[in-house]
Parts: sequence; C-alpha cells; structure tokens
Amino acid sequence: MKEFNYLRADTLSEALEMLEEFQGNVKVLAAGTDLVVRLKGDMVKEENILDISRIKELKGIYAENGIIHILPLTTHTEILEYPDMKTAAQILYDACKSVGSPQIRNRGTLGGNVANASPAGDTIPALFVQGAKLRLKSKSGERVISVEDFFTGPGRTVLKPDELLVDIYFPTMSDDEVGFFKKLGQRNALAISVVSVAAKLKKSTEPNKFDKAFVAFGSVAPTVIRGNRVENALMDSVVDSPEKIRYIAQLAWREVSPISDVRASLKYRQDMSINLLYEGLLELYKNGWNRRS
Repeated sequence: MKEFNYLRADTLSEALEMLEEFQGNVKVLAAGTDLVVRLKGDMVKEENILDISRIKELKGIYAENGIIHILPLTTHTEILEYPDMKTAAQILYDACKSVGSPQIRNRGTLGGNVANASPAGDTIPALFVQGAKLRLKSKSGERVISVEDFFTGPGRTVLKPDELLVDIYFPTMSDDEVGFFKKLGQRNALAISVVSVAAKLKKSTEPNKFDKAFVAFGSVAPTVIRGNRVENALMDSVVDSPEKIRYIAQLAWREVSPISDVRASLKYRQDMSINLLYEGLLELYKNGWNRRS
C-alpha cells in the first residue's frame, strides 16, 4: 500500500478549508468500511486522506416540520435505534437492517453509503423512493439536489472537489403510505447486493388503487434507477389480485439494464428484479395494503 498524507478535521469549517486547499487530490474518510479496502488494493489515486469521522456537526438525526434529517456520519445502527424510525422511514429502516454485519452497521455511515456511489449500495434505492434531498456544502456556499441527481455512474457523483455532503433529508411517511425494501445477495447474510428493490405507494381512497408510486432498483444499471413503467402501471391499475401484481412486476424486465459479472448474470438479475418486486407487492397486498407491525 502506498503512503498517504493523513489529515484530520475536527469541525466542518476545518474540513471545508482542507477540501479547498487540496482540491482534487484528497479522499474523504468517514467510517472507512469501503475506503480501507480500496487503500489496501491500491485503488485510490489521491495522495491525501481527510478524516472527518470526529466532526460532531455531521452526526445525528432530528425531525422538523414533517421532515426527517439524517446527518451523514450517522451509522446504520443509530438509524435503526432512532425512536419511531420504523414508522417515519420504514423503507430506509429495512434497508439499513440489511447492511452487512452488526460490526459494519455499527461502523458504516449513511453518508458514506451514499457518497461511495455504488449501484449496489443498500440504502440508495430506499432514499430514492423516500424522495431524499442532499445538502452539499463548500466554503463558497451550499446547494440542495435530489438524491436521484447525485449519481453519474459507478463510484461517480456530482459532488465537486471542494464540497462535502452535510445533510440527507426526506418527508416522513404518512399513514396512507406503505412500502418495502428487498435485497438478494449471494448468500443469506453479509452479502453485497446482487439485486435490490425498494417501493413506496400512496394509497388512494378507492380500494386497491394508488395515487402515487415510487419504485427503485439497485445493482441492475450503472446507478440506482427508478422503475417508471412499473410506477405508471401501479397508478393506472386496480391492483386486486396476485395475477395483476405478477403482470406489473414483469414490467421490471424492461426497466433494468444489468451487466453480467462474477456475482450474477444479466438474465438472473432481470429475473430477480421481477421476483423481488412481485414478492414485495404481494406481501403488501396480502396484508390489505397496510404496513406490517
């Protein structure tokens, strides 16, 4: 492993100063669950490592006016342990629960999962359907973008060299919204996602109908993607039978554009996208389109 210049920021202001100074030649270290592996594999070209893990301003969760804010250094375990998280953000809750081992959940952060920009990142499809916004900050100012506009490719984002992700926020789920997150790995636990699916549905006043539908797929394209055809079918249909659900789920085949790699073939990922979506919708249907307790 090559040598690096280690930098540590104890405040957000210090971090932004260093990002501006070493612009384009610095890699940010949050928890290190991914970066340490990349460092050992000599896959990091930057010469400076900026450790932001001790910045208290970037840790914590709070709710305000129906919006839940999760600061980027908040761990997956802290999200799972936050009071009412299962009610306010059930889909993200389920995604965090699926992340790695207890040790990874205790160490890994939501901001790191997002900024790493892996199409297999478990929390990203959940953030897509929960309508998350990201606040990015630099010394010269800040901007807010949709989570969907943040990713440009595997490991690539619109984050500028002098910017830092400082807030992740989205509306809390209302009583008439239901959803799910499902993931398929190569084994039952601790596996990187082969395919993942997240969905959020806003129920109509009419039985088995939806005013809004949000569906996202992970590990099936260069970035996490929305399933627009599936969403439109869910909003245009009376979803009142397993057969109707199977028909809608099969539209996923036209949404995804996966590759074949060592973890799964293209066709397998397409088939599993359909199956995971079908299973998630069927479970909700059998529960009367209500959330599980």
